Amino acid sequence: MFDPVRICQILNEEGVAYVIVGGFASVVHGSSLPTQDIYVVPSRQAENLDRLGRALRRMNAMIRTGGDPVPAPIDGAFLANMPIMLNLVTDLGDVDLTFTPSGGLGGFDEWSVHALSVEIADGLTVNIASLDDIIDSKRAANRPKDQMALPYLESLRDELRDR
Repeated sequence: MFDPVRICQILNEEGVAYVIVGGFASVVHGSSLPTQDIYVVPSRQAENLDRLGRALRRMNAMIRTGGDPVPAPIDGAFLANMPIMLNLVTDLGDVDLTFTPSGGLGGFDEWSVHALSVEIADGLTVNIASLDDIIDSKRAANRPKDQMALPYLESLRDELRDR
């Protein structure tokens, strides 16, 4: 069910400005740690949130809860009112919008500075967070799953630097 490539295709087709962070970005960097969701840091510009809302509606996005998903009018105005994060269930898997990820970078503009443009499928290019920024964010989040991933991601970073 989790199809991050298709999620990114739809985001790109709608012209959404975003940076992928977290586990899927780590996978694109070369991590073999499994992930079943995609974390996206979108630009908060009104036009971009409108495009993001269209993309999410195409994926039949609903709000993820501890129980059944909750339908909501996911459009630009709704997204503009999200302070930090919005966890969603879609037909293509879980999509987590994080407007201000853990760490010291802030939002989209700051995450974009070190982001890498990477082709993840034929003709599909996305911006992924730098491995250093992902590591810093996981360290700041300090969740058990992030703490367990840190040694592996730090080792991957060192290996990539040595190449």
